[in-house]
Amino acid sequence: MKLARSSAGPPPVVISLGCPSGIGPEVALKAFASRSIGALVFVGNRELLLRSAEQAGFARARIEKIHELSEGEHRFSGARIFSDFPPLRASEMQPGRPSAQGGLNQLLFVEEAFRIAKSRRWPLCTAPVSKEAIARSGSARVVKFRGHTEWLQKLDGADHSVMCFSCAQLTCSLVTTHVPLKRVPRLLSPELVVRATVELVDLLLRQGHVRPLVAVCSLNPHAGEGELLGSEETSAIVPAIARARAILGRRAQLIGPMGAETAFRKGASGSFAGVVAMYHDQATIPMKLLDFGGAVNITQGLSIARTSVDHGTAYDIAGQGIADPRGMREAIKMAARLGRVGRKIDLKGW
Repeated sequence: MKLARSSAGPPPVVISLGCPSGIGPEVALKAFASRSIGALVFVGNRELLLRSAEQAGFARARIEKIHELSEGEHRFSGARIFSDFPPLRASEMQPGRPSAQGGLNQLLFVEEAFRIAKSRRWPLCTAPVSKEAIARSGSARVVKFRGHTEWLQKLDGADHSVMCFSCAQLTCSLVTTHVPLKRVPRLLSPELVVRATVELVDLLLRQGHVRPLVAVCSLNPHAGEGELLGSEETSAIVPAIARARAILGRRAQLIGPMGAETAFRKGASGSFAGVVAMYHDQATIPMKLLDFGGAVNITQGLSIARTSVDHGTAYDIAGQGIADPRGMREAIKMAARLGRVGRKIDLKGW
């Protein structure tokens, strides 16, 4: 699997606007206003973007001038919009109060944004959605929706996907994502740990690291204390590290299994370029303490570059015009950067 390279400058970044009742449209617009952002394609209802512009203090006329994306358009400056979606009433875009139609539309935004990005080989950046609003929108096909990462893997037909987070101090990957904590020990396998490790190294290499040092976390406290506190380190993580070392060769250095508290503390201080976490909160708690609102969510394993913010819909401040766009700016920049760089590790046959 190889991501597309571009020799004609950075491609446009496709942005799905997220939940109509959240802060996604607002932070997307604020990011667009930044001079450090290149060409963008907004994917969502135009009226939603107009309402968000008014709430954030933008001139309505500026948004009205954004042209619809045409089929043959591949390079442009500024912004375009794709807005061919079921209409949303004012009550279905009410800040902080997600609706059934809003739940369905935000998933349609994601799916259409992915289609555009994949067909044109452009990077994708997604604004936050509500898993609950999507799953309970009334459509039978989405009742099992659990997050962007898993849904995009399915849309892409990819054999796997790995959730990663990256900020200035540290980059990490997750072995398991949106699953109940009680299922993690049963799901943990050498194959999943290898995937998360190799994909993290690929991401680090694409970010410019040379032979990065990566710590692989344990699942249990203190790396299991010689199986006194659990055996998953012996059964899954140790063999996975050995296999990952064989795949990576001299492209990276791996250490572990290491207690998560130690791995993230040393990673934050610069001892490691990356950390492999075994489950969702093992990664997200330290990463959000390091740089909440600035860390970027990255999906490895897809045929396109995909990023997102590290925060949710923020219903408590939606519609007030006070949402911080820093995370969206960083996510857009990372998407553009990764969209220009092909994979460094070929995973075929491993």
